[in-house]
Amino acid sequence: ELTKIAVNTYVTTKISYANMLADICDRLPGADVDVVTQAIGCDSRIGAKYLRGAIGYGGPCFPRDNVAFTVLARSIGARAELAEATDTLNEYQVTRVLEAVRAHDPGSGPIGILGLAYKPDTSVIECSQGLAVVRHLLDAGREVIAFDPKALASAHAALGQRFTAAVSAEECIRAASLVVLMTAWPEFRAVPPEAFDRSPRLTVIDCWRMLSRQEISA
Repeated sequence: ELTKIAVNTYVTTKISYANMLADICDRLPGADVDVVTQAIGCDSRIGAKYLRGAIGYGGPCFPRDNVAFTVLARSIGARAELAEATDTLNEYQVTRVLEAVRAHDPGSGPIGILGLAYKPDTSVIECSQGLAVVRHLLDAGREVIAFDPKALASAHAALGQRFTAAVSAEECIRAASLVVLMTAWPEFRAVPPEAFDRSPRLTVIDCWRMLSRQEISA
């Protein structure tokens, strides 16, 4: 049992470390988190898996096991500050996305959210950071239009009809005043670049760097 939760706690630490690097790179002119993580991932002591600065982890296992590890440590008088810091950094990732939205929000028109499931190829929204971003935006009075290939029904069950469900990623993009890509669904790469064409220019916050900057900018 300890091994099971220790594995997930180690993986979440690696995820939060990559996200910490992403936050630092965002604040350093010219810094690119993908360059940094690709380089340090080449070290055989570290490895590249789960080392990508993006958004926080979610789902039914990672958050639960990280907290369980901390509770176990405290209950036997051990210290688990590393696991606690991992959890704190993970919660901060939602704030990072919201700060980016506020910095670029044109102030009118719906915010488009691509991806509500906690990871691709599932309808599970438990501890989904995409859903958390939507909830915060709605609570702040912003209009939201969202698309997810599998999780729209689950999201509406959780949030009611407070947000608009788009029938496709392209519809979501065309209707939005600002777009945030929250889940790395492979289907999002197939959105035609023309969907992003408008004046004034549309801001896209691509948390996973899935879209072609060159094609969309052109």
